[in-house]
Amino acid sequence: MKRFKNILVVVGDEPNLKQNSAIARGVALAKQNDARLTLMDVIRAPEGAIKVYKGIVKSEELVNMIVAQRVKDLGQAAEHFYDKSESESKIEVIVKIGRDFIEIVRQVLFGKHDLVIKVANDHPNSFDSSDFHLMRKCPRPVWMLKYNDKVKCQKVLATVDLVLENNEGGRVLNTLIMDLATSLAQWQKSQLHVLSCWSLYGESALRDGAFLKVSDDRLKEILKNEEQSHQSKLDELVDRYRDYNVNAHLVKGDPIDHIPSFANKENIDVVVMGTVARTGIPGLLIGNTAETVLQLIKSSVITVKPDGFETPIK
Repeated sequence: MKRFKNILVVVGDEPNLKQNSAIARGVALAKQNDARLTLMDVIRAPEGAIKVYKGIVKSEELVNMIVAQRVKDLGQAAEHFYDKSESESKIEVIVKIGRDFIEIVRQVLFGKHDLVIKVANDHPNSFDSSDFHLMRKCPRPVWMLKYNDKVKCQKVLATVDLVLENNEGGRVLNTLIMDLATSLAQWQKSQLHVLSCWSLYGESALRDGAFLKVSDDRLKEILKNEEQSHQSKLDELVDRYRDYNVNAHLVKGDPIDHIPSFANKENIDVVVMGTVARTGIPGLLIGNTAETVLQLIKSSVITVKPDGFETPIK
């Protein structure tokens, strides 16, 4: 996690900022890295509320009052985690008006931030649409904390796609996932797991197809070879991190089923995962597999983009 030198923390709508887990995480990481820290909040435009205050206060005055109060709140939160002299030199406070994910991405671009930390908006199942938009469109890693996030991560899970090892862009993405997961585990003294799923393309057609069918023995041989190929790639990937105690898992089947099942069963605290996308396509949305997995896991997540990703937000 030492790579992060310009961290953006989005405080969200949690009323007690002194207990905001995103701020606590950001401050701890910034102090460790001697990094710059920015606290940000985004306030929705008043719109319909203006009618309520008609004749009492002008819309611009109302917005300015709300922004000024929030800036004050964030400043006081900064002083809670730093002494006053440090907070003035180490922490910047920003409050914007608009749609939160749009203003957050714009701030990432303008401020050249290298990490976003945010408490996930409250949602009965997983993440709400705004948080998904942020994870889809933010060009930098996003650490999305669940409300039940623990102060200390006991278990970290890196999910890698070994098929991506066949090309340079894919290897770069897998390396970024592993770098973040190993450094987070080292920082938090956590147990580190790496999980990859594999499958044989067209297996059902080979097994039960009307036009093409192979013998059971031949199919077993093909499956064995495919599994060995993936195991070899996983071993090579993990071997690059031999200084860490890595628990590697190779599972046959759909990642949509196995990643959430593993993460929830093993009580993983943070899942580090990439968004599945082709390199160099501007604004490509988060992969369907990744998004479905995110909807099913209970843990906090760090999502990263492929090299060459360009956000559609300007």
